[in-house]
Amino acid sequence: MKYLDLFNPIIKGSHGFTDEAIYSSIKNGDKILPLYGGNSQHRYTERYVSNKTVTVDGKEARIFKGEGVVISLDGSAGCMTYKSGEEFALNHHAGFMTLNETGKKKVNLRFFSIFMQNHYKSLSVSDGSKTLSLQQIYSEDLVLPEKEMQDKIMASMNILLKKIEQLDVIYNKLSSIISKHLSIQYHSYQARNQKANDIFDYVSGNSGLTEEFLYNNIGLKGKRYKILSSATIEDNLLGEIPMCKINNRKLKVFSTNKEGLLVIRKGKAGNTVYLKAGDYTLNDDAYIIFKKDSCPFRISLKWLSIQYRKDFLDYASSSDNGTWNMTGFFNNVLFDIPSYDEQIKLVSLYEKAEDILAKIDYVYLRFQILLSKEIS
Repeated sequence: MKYLDLFNPIIKGSHGFTDEAIYSSIKNGDKILPLYGGNSQHRYTERYVSNKTVTVDGKEARIFKGEGVVISLDGSAGCMTYKSGEEFALNHHAGFMTLNETGKKKVNLRFFSIFMQNHYKSLSVSDGSKTLSLQQIYSEDLVLPEKEMQDKIMASMNILLKKIEQLDVIYNKLSSIISKHLSIQYHSYQARNQKANDIFDYVSGNSGLTEEFLYNNIGLKGKRYKILSSATIEDNLLGEIPMCKINNRKLKVFSTNKEGLLVIRKGKAGNTVYLKAGDYTLNDDAYIIFKKDSCPFRISLKWLSIQYRKDFLDYASSSDNGTWNMTGFFNNVLFDIPSYDEQIKLVSLYEKAEDILAKIDYVYLRFQILLSKEIS
């Protein structure tokens, strides 16, 4: 059988969700819903929207609910997450699968989301970011065991599934707390209303630093630099490259004993990733900002990324593939700088929370491996 023999056509999420549009949408006091996209999982999110969100092109965002499966179509293409009873939004990098009347008699959706995931992942193609088309999904033959057997397998895993649900609740609560904008009264300040231009400098990216360029130059000898881009997780990084010339210019690098802050310029514009001191280069989808040698204040850039998250997002453009306005940020944003000890105290609290989230992720991964083994 084909996909459409058992399922309704996949409904893709909405275009036009930038971080700026998302931030603007939650100011109205409406019901707040999680927003998922082309992620490797759709259980936790740092992004939320109003249930009355209007995207940047003036259309009402699609809201999903009921029983179904979220599937990533771009990014972590093929990854699926079973949903039942949750109300949420999707961007255009994901779609929602629901059964037709025939499918309801033949498919256990939770079983399908686990059993078919590796198959759809293997269908995805990569051009920097993996993609999976609706045509690929619709054209593939589906071979599933009888529904009675699917139900029996899932019933045998009931305890394991309940443990996963409990982890989801804990993770979402903790993630929601640490993603909120902070309003903290510090007790001691080094300075107030300091211009970004007076505090920070930046490194821009290398145009043309692609996977193809990396492949053609990876054999060169010399010190290697980790390539950064708009990817915000380690699994999506491009790799490393030695010093070389690109477009007849020396490769731009960030290689000091200073910490830095990666700021996404295109895509998830305005999002930040803390960088420990190291050897980095980057493509033109991002910037690295760092503290000037002439700045007299002690500043933790990890603290900056936590406390001033909103200010970074405020300079993301209102377009589907948003861009970050570095010039506007540097010219206009003012910083209050508390004592270094108070900065580190906040960072320490966040790191404890992040450590718990990482442990939950690890346990969840082990559970998923157990599920896959049981089904196979």
